[in-house]
Amino acid sequence: MSYLEVDTGKVALRKMTRYVSWLLTIYGVLISGSLAAQTSKTPLSFECRVQPFYKHRSDGKPGRAVTLLFKESKLYGPATIKVACNAVVEETRVNDPNGVEEITVLLPGDAGVSKMCQARISVITSSNLLQQSIMVPAKRKWTVYIYPHSHVDIGYTETQEFVKQLHLRNIDVAIDLARKTQNYPAGSRFVWNPEASWVTENYLKTATPQKKKNFIEAVRRGWICLDGSFGNVNTSACSDEELLRLFHTSSEIQKITGVPIKTMVQMDVPGAAWGITQAAFQNGIRGFFSFPNHVGRIGSIRETWEHKPFYWIAPDGKSKILFYQAYPYGYGYNLKGSKLNLAQIQGRVPGMDRITTKDPSANFIDPFIFNETARLEAQQSPYDIYVMTWSLADNTLIDADLPDAVRLWNEKYAYPKLVIAGAQKILNDFEDRYSAVIPEVKGDYTEYWTDGLGSDARRVGMHRRATENIVQMETAWSMLNYRKARPKTQIDDAWRYCLLGVEHTWGYSDPAAAKAKQIEDTKASYFENSLKTSEALLTETFKPICKPGSNKIAVFNTLSWPRDGLITLTKEQSLYGDKVLNEQGSETPSQRLSTGELVFLAKKIPALGAAMYTLEKGKPGALKGCIINKNTLSNGIISVAIDPQSGNITSLRNLQTNQEYANKKSGNGLNDYRYLLGADTSGRASAPSDIQLKVLENGPLVASILIESNAPGCNWLTREIKLVGGQPLVYIANSFDKIRTRVKEGIHFGFAFNIPGGTTRMDIPWGVMTPEFDQLPGANRNWLAFQHWVDISNNNTGVTWTAIESPLIEFGNLTANIPGDGFKSKWLKFISPTQTLFSWALNNHWYTNFPLEQGGVIDLHYRIFPHGPFDPAAANRFGMEANRPLIAVEVGQSPVTNSWVNINNPKVFVTMLKQSDDGKGMILRLRSVSDKPEHIKLQWMNKSAKKLYKCLANERPGSETGSDQMILPFGTVSYYFEAS
Repeated sequence: MSYLEVDTGKVALRKMTRYVSWLLTIYGVLISGSLAAQTSKTPLSFECRVQPFYKHRSDGKPGRAVTLLFKESKLYGPATIKVACNAVVEETRVNDPNGVEEITVLLPGDAGVSKMCQARISVITSSNLLQQSIMVPAKRKWTVYIYPHSHVDIGYTETQEFVKQLHLRNIDVAIDLARKTQNYPAGSRFVWNPEASWVTENYLKTATPQKKKNFIEAVRRGWICLDGSFGNVNTSACSDEELLRLFHTSSEIQKITGVPIKTMVQMDVPGAAWGITQAAFQNGIRGFFSFPNHVGRIGSIRETWEHKPFYWIAPDGKSKILFYQAYPYGYGYNLKGSKLNLAQIQGRVPGMDRITTKDPSANFIDPFIFNETARLEAQQSPYDIYVMTWSLADNTLIDADLPDAVRLWNEKYAYPKLVIAGAQKILNDFEDRYSAVIPEVKGDYTEYWTDGLGSDARRVGMHRRATENIVQMETAWSMLNYRKARPKTQIDDAWRYCLLGVEHTWGYSDPAAAKAKQIEDTKASYFENSLKTSEALLTETFKPICKPGSNKIAVFNTLSWPRDGLITLTKEQSLYGDKVLNEQGSETPSQRLSTGELVFLAKKIPALGAAMYTLEKGKPGALKGCIINKNTLSNGIISVAIDPQSGNITSLRNLQTNQEYANKKSGNGLNDYRYLLGADTSGRASAPSDIQLKVLENGPLVASILIESNAPGCNWLTREIKLVGGQPLVYIANSFDKIRTRVKEGIHFGFAFNIPGGTTRMDIPWGVMTPEFDQLPGANRNWLAFQHWVDISNNNTGVTWTAIESPLIEFGNLTANIPGDGFKSKWLKFISPTQTLFSWALNNHWYTNFPLEQGGVIDLHYRIFPHGPFDPAAANRFGMEANRPLIAVEVGQSPVTNSWVNINNPKVFVTMLKQSDDGKGMILRLRSVSDKPEHIKLQWMNKSAKKLYKCLANERPGSETGSDQMILPFGTVSYYFEAS
């Protein structure tokens, strides 16, 4: 081979080598690409995410859910997932040619239920094996009760009449939905909670016979679930009897349906008066569910009591109800209602009677419920029950999506399990599962929203007088007309007006809008009609014996102890003369006032009885009584000095002991007018100016000084200080002409007492409460509401005080000025010991629901009773006498009265004596103000009770009983008796 040939061969070889290399490279690239493509279909790792829910296993049991999230690639083709836990292995086969990014597997058996467990998870494919070991924390099997309702705001979103019609229509829609969903799985069948018996009462009043029949059937089937409360009320603004009347309507509805009502709900209003426990228990209520406002002026109640049920023990130490404060009621709006048209969901679009959407599961409770239950588990709550409401807004149409939303949820998840329910079912579950671990708690859950009472001071005063008038009327009727049927319809109307007054809705959502005036006027009519109706009932009660123009005056005492009192007759009633004779013909101290009125001192008017007086010509009966020396009044028992520079009482002295009851070091004195603007709580309150003192009445029976002045926030201010001969009392009458303004403001009257180390006690509905000591954690301490009296006493001396028209008080300082939505830094955590209190007369602090301004003349009356050591009977008698005055009636002859019964224990008194609703008997209700058990013996006058039965507030006779009784501390007991 020539060199040339050899060389040519090498070239060829080199060419071939390059070609083969090129082919190998190409082939390698192809192989590599193919392997890469195959590798990309196999995840290189996965993340395990333990889910906050259970899902349904193939064996029908719930299983803990763990989601695998694949990294770098989807999981393609056939694969096997093995889950090993607690020595049990289960396999899941996957074969998705399109690949999956994540997959949820369930742990075997009860793994991860009651305790933490280790789960070993393997993902096996044809090309690789991925493994991971995780710790799965314990997860509870939560039952979530959903309470469907439409929050009853009688006003706020629309006129009261519009709101009423909306809620009545909701009952018809609810029955329709319940019927249509009866074949749904358990838990998703629709039920409806009208929330307030005000709704059902109005429904039954207007329903056709067929609708009424349908309603009764729906209640018996459990489609409509009824709760006991008339409405969402400011409970601490109620009187004793009014708090019982809160359940009267539901008691009547029970008679119609035959279905017991054992629960009450309170929406929106944060807190409740301690006495509600006793009032509810007396009406057969055993569960109280509170669904407060989410954020508005609620203090720290959510942190303190949310999802922490307790048995609330009444002041009597025995009566108790289960109290449960759930998540705030408004979350249905946050989740769903806020995403819909407000006009539609609140019924302002014609033709719509319910809300439905294309996707019932949209805007539902996930992830909310997962986060909430996780929070409670982290707090180690002992309860596996979660309660929430479902309402799209205030006064809204029914969300007809709810049954399908719950059905689809329960199909998707095993736990949390959703159950549409009423309060009774929830109560039963709590008690069945947890009664042994639910704690018992005593104390007042002092309300926060009672400051709204100050937004219409004049009409709140009307309400307080009306509630006392009705009780006096019932008592007087039993004394005079018990054989004649009492005017039950008018009495029911009067109480209904009272309850509508204290119902928490006072006005429109936007008080500055044009519609607000109409809504506020209707609200005002409730107060005005309560007073008007109660006064008409009193007139009707005394009408059979009344003889206008007579010189004979019958003085009636509707309280259960003998008492004295000042009687005031108009100029027309006293035309016969200034001389007053009692039944024995003896002269009674009297005095003609500068107004032309005649006053006389009625003495020892018998308990539940009357005494006669006669007017004649002649001089008034002589009395060594009241004198005025410059700026000091005295009646021989006490003296009162008024500072001419401020108009305040700077000295209140007992003339026998020389005890000074006014704290001269405080800088406030007694009856000290203070006006605050905005959020100024620094003590820079404005005081009156241009003070003028004027003798109004100069004794001897009545002496008074009138303090006239200018006052910030008012056109004028007058304060009358009065003493009465023979009485250790100070009478105060304050009157001012309020200037209307929308600037945030507050008027306060201060009373700085000198009772070193004194303990404060106050009368609340069905209880006596010591501020701070008897208040629950989280309760309002900035302002409180009292009923008849407040007492401040040490071991030697004290004072009892009352404000007849104005229930709001502050202790120690002006702590109530929190305009707008409130500031957390201003909520008091405790009440420091103090002997200074302020009467918070009025304010316009709220930005919604309440009137923005108030004006005109407002009259407020106060009394002070200096005394020795604390005596609960004396304190109570003072407060009751101030609020239920003696009643003077012109008569032709001495009236025949039935005194019925005498109570031999001064610490126990009659709160109500009335004809029973069935008209067949009488009701006697007693209350104790003692902190110890008290024995009583009922002493019947003229054998007036043939048989005596204990009963509850529903007035159904129970077991027959005798006249010797024991009453629990601060207890109440009711009796039904047959009159002879």
